Amino acid sequence: MDALRQQAMINQFVNVAGCAVDQAKKLLQAGNWQFETALSLFFQEAAIPCHSQHSLVTPANTPATPPNFPEALLAFQRLSASDTSSKNSQQVVR
Repeated sequence: MDALRQQAMINQFVNVAGCAVDQAKKLLQAGNWQFETALSLFFQEAAIPCHSQHSLVTPANTPATPPNFPEALLAFQRLSASDTSSKNSQQVVR
């Protein structure tokens, strides 16, 4: 495979997986430059828990993390279908 094609695949892999260029290149090489195989390897590695000294911390405000459900439920409970504030202000004005 020519160098330009490999670089294009690496760039595409980085965009899709969101990993570093070095990691993308290693995974593509391990997957024999088959994009789907390398992507599968990437997600298999991501599923393996990391046993390091650092505790696992869930990132906040990323597309992959769901909202904090108790806070979201409270926010939805505060919403209403009718605007009661405008009715109250109209009654006071009259």
